[in-house]
Amino acid sequence: MVMDKKSSLTMEISSDEGYAEVAVLRVCGALDFSGITMLSNVFEKLFGEARPYVIVDMAGIESICSAALGEFMGYRKRFVEQGGNLVFAGLAGNVRSKLTLLGANKIFSFYQDVRGAVNAYRWDYKKHSKSVSIAFPSFLQFVPPVRQFASRLAKQNGYSAKDAFRIETIVDEVCNNAVEHGEAGKGSEVEIKVSINKEKIALSVSNKSDPDKVAVLKELVKPAMPVSHVGDDDKRGRGLALIKMLSNELDVEITERGTSVHVTKLREE
Repeated sequence: MVMDKKSSLTMEISSDEGYAEVAVLRVCGALDFSGITMLSNVFEKLFGEARPYVIVDMAGIESICSAALGEFMGYRKRFVEQGGNLVFAGLAGNVRSKLTLLGANKIFSFYQDVRGAVNAYRWDYKKHSKSVSIAFPSFLQFVPPVRQFASRLAKQNGYSAKDAFRIETIVDEVCNNAVEHGEAGKGSEVEIKVSINKEKIALSVSNKSDPDKVAVLKELVKPAMPVSHVGDDDKRGRGLALIKMLSNELDVEITERGTSVHVTKLREE
């Protein structure tokens, strides 16, 4: 911990568990012009330790001057050049308001707490995925809420409306096919797993096979004609062609026990 003997200002560096390249700088007290030298010394130490992603925990900051903000801006630029970033977390209402008035929100990312900043690091830099699994009865009326959930999930994680609509369309087609060609009735379920990260969404949909429909389904997944050449009466072929057109990868596994469809959609916007 670094402390200014002339004031109550303190600065402490700690490492976030699991990420040696992430440093948490906890600043407490009034960060005015007299604290600039201390701040510079702390950042130079961080550069020497090769930790380019810095989370400044401001929960304990009582006030901050514009000169200190300028210091943060200069060091953020250096961290970004090293492939990292400098972000703020835990800002009190008065500090957040002042930084916003100074335009800092257009340069720095603000997070509610350190945990939120670490999660953003996992998402933006480590490309970690978030996954969710859903099982629903094998009836068509359950498909609309599932496809809508997938669309909302994409939007909530920064995907554009266009990407979210395409994901919704893919989920709709795959799940409808799973219901149509799978085993129906009480006790039969369709399982869908959605894995999403900053760059792509991966879908896996599986169901129990209806023995009477396996042969038809195997014919369905054979190389098909382009969408424009599929007849109006061939809705099944059109649906599969649409999935292929909207996705980047499509793989179908068919056995006597069940069918699994794996789709990957890369983020476009």
